[in-house]
Amino acid sequence: MSEPDRVFLQMWGPFRDHLVANHEFYVAQAKGRLLTQFNDEAMKADADQHAEDWLASRAQYFDPDRDDPADAYEQSWDEAVSFYQGLVDLQKTTRLSIIAGIYHEWEKQLRDWLGREMGHHRLGEHTNAAIWRVVIGDIFDFLECCQWPVRERPYYADLNICHLVVNVYKHGNGNSFKELKEKAPEIAGPKDELPGFFLSALDYTNVEVTDADLNRFSDAIVAFWNDVPENVFFSQLSGEPKWLKKAVEKDLA
Repeated sequence: MSEPDRVFLQMWGPFRDHLVANHEFYVAQAKGRLLTQFNDEAMKADADQHAEDWLASRAQYFDPDRDDPADAYEQSWDEAVSFYQGLVDLQKTTRLSIIAGIYHEWEKQLRDWLGREMGHHRLGEHTNAAIWRVVIGDIFDFLECCQWPVRERPYYADLNICHLVVNVYKHGNGNSFKELKEKAPEIAGPKDELPGFFLSALDYTNVEVTDADLNRFSDAIVAFWNDVPENVFFSQLSGEPKWLKKAVEKDLA
């Protein structure tokens, strides 16, 4: 009688539900407690109030024999515009930080799950360290050697763009920004209103993400967790990546 096939990786149903629920809680609370503060009407009202406060603070220095009231009102308008733009920039940064938060939490939970599952097979220090050391592309290589074609799934494109956005937010210009311009030009910066010779001048500061982008990145993470196979058996393993083989050999030695 042949030896029964053993489970290599397992995604326990309640644990999957826990991961999805925690992610959805994070996104909902981040939207409700942070992004709702940046509605356009409220920002305009705050900018107008800032202009009024600025005028009031300058009133004691106004000399009717020397100063033109029109100059003061023009300057207060500039102050309001500057204040409003500052709020818009803060909104942009807040949204990016939320996206970075959900992405990093997803990646940490993925690596943690893999490390614990591998630990069930006497694979400890070296394998766990390798899982946390390699880049996310290497993790996807590992998942695909389990006959789980992650990169072919519909959610992968949005998950990858989210990864690029987070890298650009963290590191600025670089390979991730170049790749983002190719795969998501609508995020990498405005195009329609710019002449061709200005396109090369776009940099990481031109990256614009919307609430719709946040939603689709969030949906991609949920779709990923829901797509994790309930069981991956040893018989499904093929073509393990070199980084994993080396770590496993060290743990089994």
